[in-house]
Amino acid sequence: MKWFGKCVDYFFTGMGFGAICYVCILTFLYPGIAPTVRETTSVLVISGFIGLISMIFETDLPMSIAIIIHFVGTFCLFVVMALINPRWVINISTIVVFVLIYVIIWLICLLEQKKTVNRINDRIKKRNLK
Repeated sequence: MKWFGKCVDYFFTGMGFGAICYVCILTFLYPGIAPTVRETTSVLVISGFIGLISMIFETDLPMSIAIIIHFVGTFCLFVVMALINPRWVINISTIVVFVLIYVIIWLICLLEQKKTVNRINDRIKKRNLK
């Protein structure tokens, strides 16, 4: 049951990142274009699967291999999403946007991890002072 809960957590985290990215792209790159039900549904579901792929970072694989696998898997799912949505095209500009968003999300995740590690270290220091 613990594994299922972790999968659900990763899935919904992926959905959150995907939804934010989708809204930002529509707002700043394609203002005035309304999302369709198909596009929104595919973004949420496939973003959830991208979140599940992120579980690879909890394995014993070297980080460099895990990042490569995650990037390739994420890009493949992005291509599937583009194929599902007829208005979407894959060209050099969409690939650049994809890579840029991938890097931004990575930076956000690294900053969040650093914040968590610092908080844990502070608690340990406080406990050791008592």
